[in-house]
Amino acid sequence: MRVTTIEHYTPEPGEVIEWSATPATRAAVTTAARSPIPPSFNQRFHFETARRRDPGPGTWLALAFDLPGRVDPAVLHDVFEYWLRRHETLRSGFHARTGEIERFVLPPERVALDREHLGEFPTADGLRAHLRGRLDAVCRPTRDWPSSLLAAILRPDRSTVFCGFDHRDVDGYSLAIAVHELQELYRPGSAELPEPGSFLDFCAAEQADPVPDPEHEVVRAWDEFLAACGGTPPAFPLELGVEPGQPVAQAADCRPLLDAGGAAEFERACRALGGSMFTGVLTATGLAARRLGAGGVVRLLTPMHTRTDPRWENAIGWLTTVAPMALDVRSGRFSSALPLVHREFREALDLGRVRAPLVLAALGPRFRRGSDDVFMVSYTDYRRFPGSARHVEANAQHISNVTVADDAQFWVSRTHEGLFLRSRYPGTDLATRQVTAFTDTLARLLAVPG
Repeated sequence: MRVTTIEHYTPEPGEVIEWSATPATRAAVTTAARSPIPPSFNQRFHFETARRRDPGPGTWLALAFDLPGRVDPAVLHDVFEYWLRRHETLRSGFHARTGEIERFVLPPERVALDREHLGEFPTADGLRAHLRGRLDAVCRPTRDWPSSLLAAILRPDRSTVFCGFDHRDVDGYSLAIAVHELQELYRPGSAELPEPGSFLDFCAAEQADPVPDPEHEVVRAWDEFLAACGGTPPAFPLELGVEPGQPVAQAADCRPLLDAGGAAEFERACRALGGSMFTGVLTATGLAARRLGAGGVVRLLTPMHTRTDPRWENAIGWLTTVAPMALDVRSGRFSSALPLVHREFREALDLGRVRAPLVLAALGPRFRRGSDDVFMVSYTDYRRFPGSARHVEANAQHISNVTVADDAQFWVSRTHEGLFLRSRYPGTDLATRQVTAFTDTLARLLAVPG
């Protein structure tokens, strides 16, 4: 599954059909009862950020994949309705009443869709602009329901299923799960899907977790980490030409790092040194920053999924936290730094057992957030998802919006085709030069770790 941005997405022209809620379903939204399950921490933070940035571009995630031939709109209609009913969070929305964010959930039987044929879009640029405009309009946290876009691009030889969601309802794992489920539901005679698990049940369980004692070992570890960062989350260690908390228009870059053979060779080299693919990437990250003027210890956050309970394995939702890492690359050599980084990663996994929002609540005033974004490096191996063997043939893609940024963030993804990097950073001239130099250096280190 290729990870890209809307600016880098090039859809083939075709006839567009879009699905939306029926008038009866929209009426049901206005009278839906309040749910006792509050927003998750991630959702609440998302709402707060959106309010500050409104009416700026929304933070949405989209997926696209191809099906052979001209899809049958009636069959896809049934697939979309079934799928929305299957996943509780996709039937869930929020009202902002009396200043409070209140959740509601539509019963499955109240979810029904209409479809609209929007005609032919003869150019890729025109089609991309249309899709982006619809995503920006529909996939917003301030919109009641639905906050998702369901569409298809029809062609005689193959068609594209295109779906977008406000980030409140999905994460990267969710997109990979969605591609597999929608493919299976459309294929005749496909196997029955496993139980999906409810993201709302996860949100309820999250609220029940107690805030740890300030002297808890995980809280102390976070406290030391943040103190080394000046009391705030870590920032990219090279100057970007933007003040914290004053985001500017975002720039984005998507590039291949290694082909499939090169990725396998790099992983073998990492394992021979006692590391893994991801800790090898992290080591190269620290060394690249060090070679461009950063210090010998590079601090960052790494996202971690919270699907450790089998109940959430197939859930659609936003099930992530972050863990702190201090990359010790003072030796300047990959072979000697990797074992240290790998050990740090194992410790970070242990810290991740207490979710970040609970840690921050325990820290209280010892933590302050200076910027909207944080320096982070994410890694996902898409080969491990169900249906990944079809990703290349289906041209499966994970598409993110391009919004605003005040720090640099990086997503590394491994597919059956190799290793890839998506970068997100402030669109200043200085940031472009710095991040380009950083990613060029990172690519060279991955090719020849040394």
